[in-house]
Amino acid sequence: MLMRRTLLNPPRTTGGEAAWPSTDPAAPGSPEDGRPPCDSLAAPAVAEERRRPFFRPRRGWFRRLERAGSRWAARNFFPRVPGLTLIYDGILRRQLTLSEAEIELPALPQAFDGLRLLLITDVHAGPFVSRRALVHAFRHLTALKPDLILLGGDLTTGRVNEFAANREAFDLLQAPLGVFAVMGNHDYYNQRPDDLLRAVEAAGIPMLQNRSVELRRDGQSLSLAGVDDLLLGRPDLEAALAGTRPPVVLLSHNPDMFFDAARADVALVLSGHTHAGQVRVPGLPVLVRQSRYRLDEGRYRVGRTELVVSRGLGAVGVPIRANCPPEVVLLRLRRAAG
Repeated sequence: MLMRRTLLNPPRTTGGEAAWPSTDPAAPGSPEDGRPPCDSLAAPAVAEERRRPFFRPRRGWFRRLERAGSRWAARNFFPRVPGLTLIYDGILRRQLTLSEAEIELPALPQAFDGLRLLLITDVHAGPFVSRRALVHAFRHLTALKPDLILLGGDLTTGRVNEFAANREAFDLLQAPLGVFAVMGNHDYYNQRPDDLLRAVEAAGIPMLQNRSVELRRDGQSLSLAGVDDLLLGRPDLEAALAGTRPPVVLLSHNPDMFFDAARADVALVLSGHTHAGQVRVPGLPVLVRQSRYRLDEGRYRVGRTELVVSRGLGAVGVPIRANCPPEVVLLRLRRAAG
């Protein structure tokens, strides 16, 4: 289960465009060939279903106050502040990181052995990132030629029209097995989530709202399921898994669905939401945690179920990231031996 990390925008250029790093695991990169170095990430940590005291994500007074302030700023303040995209566009171009993993799944159909799955979470299209920057990022991500693209929620920041305004970028996301998405908490901040859902599906991106689809390849199938947002939506894991067959890949914006998914024998859960804190102090734990179980970033395991939490592509609250670069994740699924 190898996992590595590479910068999407290395310093070398060709024709004015940032050159794209090799995704061959045998090519570690070096200053001589212009590729960024690759760092090995830790193996999955064992997750514990131990809730943080005083953290009530849906009804806690602090979280409700935080959501109200974030919703108001996303809808009424940030869109009126000029120049914010200049800050985060630069961060996205210089720091966007591709993390790669090879994950073994029991009973994975042979036709899906080697499937390349691209996870993009927390795009937060809106006041902090320009359409031009998203087009640039998505064009390069599509050049990775993934077999499947999953959008893990928070496509927008606080307004329905933020998706339409960035439709050119989202239209670039194409993959042979399709592009699928789920809703995140910010996708409810616009107070018209049904309108956003229809706009995304009109763009050819099915929303996995408590439902599943069967991916077909060479006469075999793989179950892909998705649940609604844990905080502001109405997640129904039982409905999402109805009719699925193991191994199941589950897309959930919030990683705190992990333990329920493990009890349901889901093989792999893919999430975002946390931003891994977004602003980090070296040597200290995450300062602002969004997970009740401290599922901040990277890989976790409970029994036979694995979770991958992405730091996400966008930003919220402030248009900056510190010691916590934006991230997309490219997974290669492998059939477990035996």
